[in-house]
Order: sequence, then structure tokens, then C-alpha cells
Amino acid sequence: MIVCLCHAVRDRDLDAAIAEGASTVEEVGRACGAGTGCGACIPDVEDRLAHGNGCGDCPRSLASVRSRTTEAREAAP
Repeated sequence: MIVCLCHAVRDRDLDAAIAEGASTVEEVGRACGAGTGCGACIPDVEDRLAHGNGCGDCPRSLASVRSRTTEAREAAP
């Protein structure tokens, strides 16, 4: 899945940058470009940094998508 639209960074690319030692948003940006364009992907980068690289083939990121969707619904007027 594409995480950063500005630089076409896939979740696998982001995970690889973290696995290779990137531990901040800035380091991830230097490694693969994510977070260096419009900034919309920075929350996803931060989530990956905080929770590790996921869990292999499982859709770990679905939990964060669900939580953001729930937050958006709750914030809607």
C-alpha cells in the first residue's frame, strides 16, 4: 500500500527504512522520502515508528485506520 503519495513510498519501503535503523521521521525521510513532501503521511510514519514494522503479513495498519475513522466520526458535527 502507498503510504506517501508525494514520493510513492510503499509501506514495505517505510518498514525497510525503519528496519535499517531509521528511528525518527527525519531519518525515515532521508532513507526513503516519506514525510518530506506535503506532510500528510507523517502520522503514518510516526505510527510505524512507535509500533514497529508491523507483524509480517498481518494487516496491522487496519487498527490505525479504524481508529482514525472512528475519531473522524466522533468529531463530525
